[in-house]
Amino acid sequence: MTRFRSVVVTAAAVALCGATSVRAQAQDEGVKMVEQLVKKARSTVEAITNTKVQLGKTMEVYNTLMADTATDRKGLYKKLQKEMASTEERRAEIKLHADETSAEAANVFKSWADSAAAISDPALRKRSEDRITNTKASIAQVKAAGQKASDLYAPVMKTLQDQVTYLGHDLNASAVASLKPDAAKLNGQVQELTKQLDDVISSANSTIGSISPK
Repeated sequence: MTRFRSVVVTAAAVALCGATSVRAQAQDEGVKMVEQLVKKARSTVEAITNTKVQLGKTMEVYNTLMADTATDRKGLYKKLQKEMASTEERRAEIKLHADETSAEAANVFKSWADSAAAISDPALRKRSEDRITNTKASIAQVKAAGQKASDLYAPVMKTLQDQVTYLGHDLNASAVASLKPDAAKLNGQVQELTKQLDDVISSANSTIGSISPK
């Protein structure tokens, strides 16, 4: 009988250790999922930053083309078109990464909700559910930041495209000179856009930092 009890106790201990190990693995997996979500969110902000840098390169070529000292406007015109295309490609990547972040978030929040439901203490379970709600709001802010950044580029890129079209059949010194006031206005728009993007990036990074596992 004593030996039987020992076997039963040992089996129970093994079962308890096994259950504890499964819970620990699930919790570790939860942390990894949140880390992956944070990584996706950061990639959205990185895409915003990369687009801002690319726009800077585009404007550098634009301003070289518009300068009185420009010596190869035909070559610069072609280069400007390529830089504009690259800017639009970078801009499209913002939405791509934002959508990937949303998809990752859906998996994380489902897993998190299942985990919260397993908490026996009602008050603690409610706090976990509240944390889920708050984190969902934070991720929504990151996605909104991506959408806002993409939208901010639209008027600048439209103005730039209009000027490129204007020069398409009239690429000479007098045509360029006629665009000087428009060029000054466009550069002002880009400066304002850069400030707004910096604010969006700073806000998004702060939000991501608040949900990042330490």
